[in-house]
Order: sequence, then C-alpha cells, then structure tokens
Amino acid sequence: MACGVVGIVRGSVLGTPGAAEVLAVLTDGIWAGAVLVLAIGFNRASSVVAREPLGLAALTVVAVWPLTETIVNLLTGPLDPGQVSDWLFWMYFSMVLPLIAGVIAAVQIARASVVPSPWNWIPLWVLAGQVTLWAVPQLVAVATPAAVTQAPGLWGALGTLGFLAGTLGLGIVTTVLATTSRGATVDIFRSSPTS
Repeated sequence: MACGVVGIVRGSVLGTPGAAEVLAVLTDGIWAGAVLVLAIGFNRASSVVAREPLGLAALTVVAVWPLTETIVNLLTGPLDPGQVSDWLFWMYFSMVLPLIAGVIAAVQIARASVVPSPWNWIPLWVLAGQVTLWAVPQLVAVATPAAVTQAPGLWGALGTLGFLAGTLGLGIVTTVLATTSRGATVDIFRSSPTS
C-alpha cells in the first residue's frame, strides 16, 4: 500500500527537480521489498509460492525489475539519436520480461494454493487488468491518434488505475488475508495425558 501512496505523491512533485527521481526509486524499492517478503515469506508455509524455485525466480524478477529499469533509465540520461536500435531493444525487453515473469508468478501463486481460493487468482486478474489498461491506449493511439491528444486526462486516469490496482489493490487484499484468522482446526488424534 505504501508503494501506491508514494506513487501518487510522485505525480504531484513533477516540477520539483530531483524529487520525482527520488520518489521513483523509493516506490520501486518499496515494491521490491514487499514482493520479496511475499515470495520468500517467514517460512515455507507463508511464502505465496511455497518457496518453489520457479515461483521464487519469477517473483524476484517481478520485484527487482522496476527498480532496475528506473536506475538504468536514470543513469543513461537523454536518448542519443545514434543509439535508437539499442533503446528499442531495451524498450521491448522492458515490456516483455516483466510480463512473462508476471504471468509465471501469478500462475505459480495460483498453483501453490498457499493463498486460499479464490484469492489465489487475484494476481492473475490484476495482471490481466494492467495489460488491458496498457493495451487499450496503445490500440487507440494506432487507430485514431487524434483521440489520444483530445483526451489526455482519460489515458492518464487509465494508467493510474492500472498502477493502483497492482499496488494498493494487491496490498489491501494481502493485508486483509493476512489479518483474517484461519478456520478452527479439528483434533484428529489427541494423545492421552501422562500421569
């Protein structure tokens, strides 16, 4: 949830020199820490992927990729026209790698059954929503470029909605699930007391 709040604050300091960059790194750092805690857990039973190697690897990529991308973009500075092909590769790589890792992670969370059903499918739902909210403006921009320039607030709102679903939404669901008590257990075998 903190990641979503800092992300919203980041939008309000766009004119302040250096503040947006610091908040971007802070947002990505909080995201990485939160996802890694969910991936590793305090023990195997509290890991959302039951510490399975494929799930851990995918969630690690999901956790650290935004921070890596932000740092690389900050360190490289403005685009050099002679490096357009390198930047195109980086742009496509930055879109495809987190998407693949996100799909693998979401499926591993659903399969691990550590998170109770139907909540174990929420990461996949959020990922599908984020992809949809990203793809719709791209398709509109290709089909009718004038529509993008005529309604910039709408496209910004869709981007914010996708960001909030992945940060605040998952954070709220995670917090609610962590604080709900599990059902009562039933004693299957009780040993006799020693006298």
